[in-house]
Amino acid sequence: MFNLSSEKRKILIIALAVVLIILVGVLIYFQYNTLINLRAEVEEEEAALDAARATLERRLEHQQREDEYEERLDYALSKMPTQAEEEEVLRYIHHLAAEYDLRPVEISFGDHYQADEGYMNMPLSITIEGRYNGIRRMFSDLYSGDRAFRIDNFNITRAGGNGASLQVNISAYTFYNP
Repeated sequence: MFNLSSEKRKILIIALAVVLIILVGVLIYFQYNTLINLRAEVEEEEAALDAARATLERRLEHQQREDEYEERLDYALSKMPTQAEEEEVLRYIHHLAAEYDLRPVEISFGDHYQADEGYMNMPLSITIEGRYNGIRRMFSDLYSGDRAFRIDNFNITRAGGNGASLQVNISAYTFYNP
């Protein structure tokens, strides 16, 4: 076909070999980059799979504890009346104060607002004076009483006069489910 001298034939073969080697090198480079990208995708998929498994395990655990959650919900709802009943809350706090020889200094209610779960939050502020044991027992009764109370914050200081008397400022919530 072509009449090439042996010198030119050698140069042509060497040039083709160099081009072929470069082409093979470029293909290997692209394959290596593809392999690295695929390995990264596999790691991401494995991490997503692990997260999905963990979520599934948590959901299965929650499903197995459904009865317990229902009992807890029923218990919480049983401690929430259907109306605010601020007068009942005042009577209850005054009853506890009288029972434990405490003196209510101030009891006030904040604006009621609805929680995401549908029940109403009724914030209240209580200032009460008395001895430590009476205050401790009042806290215990608020915790275990017939109505749900949540104490978010309290501050204890010495009351004026008798050195054994304490004053407690309580920021709390009670709830109702209209």
